Amino acid sequence: MINLDEQNHIIEIDKSKQLEILKEWSSLFQEARENSLEFVLPENIKEPSNIVICGMGGSAIAGDYLSSLLKSDIKIPILVNRDYYLPAFCNKSTLVICVSYSGNTEETLSCFKDAHTKNTMIITISSGGFLEKLAKKTKVPHIKIKEGIPPRTGLPLIYTSLLTILEKLKLINDMSKDFEETEKILAKLSEEYSPEKKTEENFAKEIAYGLFNKLPLFVGHTIYSPLSYRAKSELNENSKVIAISEEVPEQNHNGIVAWDNPNVVLNDVVVILFRDENEPKPIKIRMEQLKKIVNQKTEKVLELYPQGQSKLAKQISLTYLIDITSIYLAVLHEVDPSITPSIDNLKGVLKKKLNLQDIIEKELS
Repeated sequence: MINLDEQNHIIEIDKSKQLEILKEWSSLFQEARENSLEFVLPENIKEPSNIVICGMGGSAIAGDYLSSLLKSDIKIPILVNRDYYLPAFCNKSTLVICVSYSGNTEETLSCFKDAHTKNTMIITISSGGFLEKLAKKTKVPHIKIKEGIPPRTGLPLIYTSLLTILEKLKLINDMSKDFEETEKILAKLSEEYSPEKKTEENFAKEIAYGLFNKLPLFVGHTIYSPLSYRAKSELNENSKVIAISEEVPEQNHNGIVAWDNPNVVLNDVVVILFRDENEPKPIKIRMEQLKKIVNQKTEKVLELYPQGQSKLAKQISLTYLIDITSIYLAVLHEVDPSITPSIDNLKGVLKKKLNLQDIIEKELS
């Protein structure tokens, strides 16, 4: 097995230098905050009756983070839409936020066209691409974010932009202190989990070794529900491995029963529980009981706790740990975390057989 403490192995495999990008997450949050604060809401965008965030993959997950973070604070519904078309309820009082890091995600472009058809309020977020072109052409407000990094590492840019938009709409209180805390914690964690830190002092490397050739099962809850899906997705894309995502309490009504089969050996399953010292009592009881049941079939149970006081810092501190672990796991599997051949091939097929960009441009003209 590759030694994660030998820098040459990491440099050779992590060709797009994702570990270096992750080390800059604190700066990315700060940069995105300054950039989005400069964004001026046009007069035609007013307080909406509902918000629909359109995106896919690493762009859509920021909407899930937002929705779970604000669930108990915001009084209007927020829906994350991973599809080609908007829900039928969307109308002129709906704010549609189209998010695509590359600006070329065809499902998001299709939703942009659909939003025009339904006459909704629209804001776009991308690093450029066709989405920015359409926004300029149709005079839709656009937040341009930093370009040149893998889309899944752009979570700080997109998440910060979304939160700042809601601040400007006066739907949530000022979050400046939350961002400051998050940036400080990320700066600290970037040192603790850096490639230069030896495994015995590096929690992210330790987790990566523990997940090697195992089946990870991530379980989240409340503000950590999207973390379990983020973790599953990061291991899929970066590490090129299968992973499972669950969330409590829903998992307790189906997934928990999988552990009841006396004839199935589950020693190769590693269960990662996202925990919080201030969990609501019903969630705490459920998580403890789940841990007890799982421990009867496997000793490979890991409980991860966040750092920070604000909900934002807690979410992002655990996200950072998982993201950087997925790169170390990719190195152990000797696969380049940046490449996604299956996605690239599918995009080629779609362009050849559909070429949606041309269709949308003609229809909007």
